[in-house]
Amino acid sequence: MTLLGKRIAILLILAGFSLIAVAQKQHFHGQVLDKVTHTGIPNVNISVAGTKLGCTTNQNGEFSFYTHDLPVNIIVSHLGFETRRIRLDNAEAGVTILLEPAASMLQEVEIKAVIKPELFFKDDKYSILDYEVDSSLVYLLIYRFRLAKSELLCKSLDGDTVARSGTFSFKPTGLFLDCLGSLHVLSQDSVYQVSLQKDTLILPYVFDIQKFYSTLFDCAASTDEWLIFRKESSDHLTVDFYRIHRKTSQKEYLASVRDEAKMQMLRRNPSDYYFLQLDTIPDGNRNMAEWAWVKKILYKPNSSVLYKIGDTLTVFNTTNGSLDLYDLNGWFNSGLTIPIQQTGAGDWTKEIYFDDIAHVPYTSFLKNGKFTLYRIDLNTGELKVMLSALHAFPFKPKVHQNFLLYLYDIPGTGDNQHLFRQKINN
Repeated sequence: MTLLGKRIAILLILAGFSLIAVAQKQHFHGQVLDKVTHTGIPNVNISVAGTKLGCTTNQNGEFSFYTHDLPVNIIVSHLGFETRRIRLDNAEAGVTILLEPAASMLQEVEIKAVIKPELFFKDDKYSILDYEVDSSLVYLLIYRFRLAKSELLCKSLDGDTVARSGTFSFKPTGLFLDCLGSLHVLSQDSVYQVSLQKDTLILPYVFDIQKFYSTLFDCAASTDEWLIFRKESSDHLTVDFYRIHRKTSQKEYLASVRDEAKMQMLRRNPSDYYFLQLDTIPDGNRNMAEWAWVKKILYKPNSSVLYKIGDTLTVFNTTNGSLDLYDLNGWFNSGLTIPIQQTGAGDWTKEIYFDDIAHVPYTSFLKNGKFTLYRIDLNTGELKVMLSALHAFPFKPKVHQNFLLYLYDIPGTGDNQHLFRQKINN
């Protein structure tokens, strides 16, 4: 075969591969309509099951996406409508999808039976510096005499004392429960791992706090094979989620959440970037005031989080009130929008609480100091009001085994925080 003939043959082979690739790429398009009014529904979430592919409808309810596989199963969801799972076999013609309005739209729910909070821990001599809850055990870091005497107390969820540590020889700063379920006592320069032995809490291992911050501090969840991490950017406006294999140390990217509104504001005001990058208080009253304004008011850190809920990794995007669901292999399943503007309950706290016993996520709203807890439906994204705390501005709320727990400093009692718990009516 001549040289020219070989070149022609190669071109024909490459063209053949190109045609095959084009043939394999399927284009799906269509429109999502309200089944009652037959009008287009904007901002409908459409995701291809088992993949990271997805899109949303435009203002007319129209959508379009590409895939290499046939058939495909898509999940179509929108607040106020029944979620549908549809199998698509043919990409040649457009498809019309009718969504049926949900039986009941999101409404403010009146709480008729109010269960008052119980005083879980009170001591006239000791105040609570911090607390953590794990496996139906409540760990209380208590102190007196301005931390001159402090110790760790372990109680059951019923309030019975299980164990205590005795007085520490150092001044603690808080507690930390890592993604592997180990509890740690933090100090200014060290981390002490806690171990429960019968009726005594001991601190058998101590680590340098900087080394601890660089290893397990950012771990958000774990599986048998992977550790899943949450990492903030230096300006705290972007949160990346990635996983590391326990045996091979292989690192894989999962998702990223950017606060787009704050990023745009920062681009318009580049001088704010200097103060946003500072993690220590600058010298001078003027610089300190501007630093506090930029970091505490203008650009609050991105609080988006990831929780492992059963066999699903759920990323809660607190910058826009949405959530994305992934399987344990990191494949995107579906996305939902939380109706944070429709509750009428005040300002969204952008806090996500997860009951690791009941496997239920919650969020909260504040209105004139009143704290209201809402349960998040992972099938629809809808919110259901569960309870309101008796005390205004509760500190460090947590949800565990269908109880709301929080710290509160009763006025007139001095610096003496108490722990309350309140039953959640499901």
